[in-house]
Amino acid sequence: MNEFVPCAEMRDLLVPPTPAPNPPCALLFVQVTRLRCGGVVLGQAMHHSIVDARGAALFFETWASISRGGAGTPPVPPCFDHTLLAARPAPARAVLYDHLEYKPEPEPVDPVSASTYASAIITMTKAQVDALKARCAGSSTFRAVVALAWQCVCRARALPLSAETRLYSMVDMRARLDPPLPAGYFGNAVIRTSVSATVGEVVSSPVVHAARLVRAATSQGSEHARSLVDYLEGVDTMNLPRSGISRTHLRAISWMGMSLSDADFGWGAPAFMGPALMYYSGFVYVMNAPGKDGALAVVLSLEPETMPEFRKLFAHELARLQL
Repeated sequence: MNEFVPCAEMRDLLVPPTPAPNPPCALLFVQVTRLRCGGVVLGQAMHHSIVDARGAALFFETWASISRGGAGTPPVPPCFDHTLLAARPAPARAVLYDHLEYKPEPEPVDPVSASTYASAIITMTKAQVDALKARCAGSSTFRAVVALAWQCVCRARALPLSAETRLYSMVDMRARLDPPLPAGYFGNAVIRTSVSATVGEVVSSPVVHAARLVRAATSQGSEHARSLVDYLEGVDTMNLPRSGISRTHLRAISWMGMSLSDADFGWGAPAFMGPALMYYSGFVYVMNAPGKDGALAVVLSLEPETMPEFRKLFAHELARLQL
């Protein structure tokens, strides 16, 4: 997997170049790269305003099914009814939360540190994942892994214990809405969420405490999502923050369950799936590692001077899990 560590060079080589994403614009670009070893890389750039990761996975799994000679019936029937996630009529519209994740940070982000990063793919074995979950009783796999990564990032950055650190995430609301969206809902059904704490609280407490903080950032339900949709109805979405985050913060996203193992175009199951580049420093993806043995891949970007210390700390914590 380390041959596919996300970076600008891999994106330039394997993903087609795209023009400015401001509408009107193309929504999907696909590039097929044939390797000398006989392998094939399918690179894609898809406009995030129209689809999220789960929708993109459904698209490619359906395309692969058709390419294999399927009868044209998609694995999951797509749903294009975007009124299901529309703002409520004016009398019922209610913004009940602050939704600060959709507002610019009060402090400016250094554009150099935001765009310059080192990236890594770190594999966690099933035994390591199970041991970590045992220490984070009641937490999901994603929350436990992110909690450990958050602790190690704060330590590697040598942040002051009194500093605020905020964990941002993206939550798929398909199953959380009331009523839930169809499983094949094709659109963008994720919402930005976050939780903040002091660095001292994150690094000085057992990892289970950090996992509880992550849960606070990822447990929003239907009312939170409906409030957000109502809020976005009243703002210019072109002005939403799209730059990097503060050096004290982290953004974690789950791609678990979206390994695209069913996206077999007739050549066999994919050997690897992952992002071609990271948006900025401080990004973490948690995804299934290739194969079906329960291993996970943690894909992250950090400041170049921070990454070596993070890798050291994270490896040390993984080794301690099974002692």
